[in-house]
Amino acid sequence: MAMRLLLPLLASGAALSAQAGPATAAEEPVIRSVTLRPGTPVVGPTGSLRLVIDVVARGAAGPDAVAVRVEPGTPPAGGPVLRPEPLPPTLQQWGTPIPAHAVFSRPAASRAPAVRRTGGGWETWRFLPDKQLNRWYPTGPWMVIATARGAGGASATGYARFEVKRATRFSSIEAAREGRDVRVTGVLNRVDPQGYLDYAPFPGQPVEILHREDGREGWATAATAVTDRQGRFTRRVPGAARGGGGDWRIRYAGTSGHASRLSVIHPTGGR
Repeated sequence: MAMRLLLPLLASGAALSAQAGPATAAEEPVIRSVTLRPGTPVVGPTGSLRLVIDVVARGAAGPDAVAVRVEPGTPPAGGPVLRPEPLPPTLQQWGTPIPAHAVFSRPAASRAPAVRRTGGGWETWRFLPDKQLNRWYPTGPWMVIATARGAGGASATGYARFEVKRATRFSSIEAAREGRDVRVTGVLNRVDPQGYLDYAPFPGQPVEILHREDGREGWATAATAVTDRQGRFTRRVPGAARGGGGDWRIRYAGTSGHASRLSVIHPTGGR
C-alpha cells in the first residue's frame, strides 16, 4: 500500500511550543510561536492520532496568510528552530477549556484554520488537519514548517522539531523467589513494524529492573538486562528475597522511534 509521507496539514495537542525574535519591520510577517500537541506523538497498533497546531503570527495577510506542513525529517541547517516552552494542562479551544487528551478524538469543525486575535497585532491560527498519524508513518524525527506571508510579499518561516514513536508494552513479568534471591523475568513488545501483528517482540533493548523494599516508597535500580531475540529478559537479583522480597517493576527508556514504558507493580511471588 502506497503511503504519502508529506502531511500538508497535521495538527497536534500536547507539548511543543517555541518563540522567535521580534519583527524587524512592522509590515513584515513574524512568527512568534508554534505549539504542537501532543509534543511526542505515540501511535498504537490500531486507530490514528490527530494533531493540533497553533501558530501565533503577526503581519500575515491574504488568503494563504499562514500555512503549515508536517513531514518526516529535521529542519535545515540554519533554519529558525523554535525553542520549546511549558504549556498549561488544558487546551483552550477559543475560550472553552478542554482536557489535552480529549482533543485527539475531537473531529475538526472545519478544514480551514480557525483564527483568533490575541492583542498587540498577534493572531493565533489553529490547524485541525484531516490527515492523522498512525503506525504506517515513519518513526523518529519530524518537523512542523510554519510559513506566514505578508501583504507586501515578504514571508517568515519557523520550524518545530518533534519525534513520532511507536508504543511499547511489557508482558509475562514475574518476580519469583529462588532461595535468598529473586529471579525477575518478562517480555518487552513493540508495535509490529511489519504490520502482521499488533505487537511483536522487541529484541536487543536494555531494561531497568526496579525494586522497592517492603514498607518503603522509593524505588531503586536493582539490576539491568537486555532483551533476547524473542524480547525476553531475565535477571537473578542476589539477596532480594530477604524480608519478604518487596515489589518490582520494569522500566524501558525508549528510543527516538519507540516510546518509553513503565510496568505495573509486581510483588515478589513463590517461595
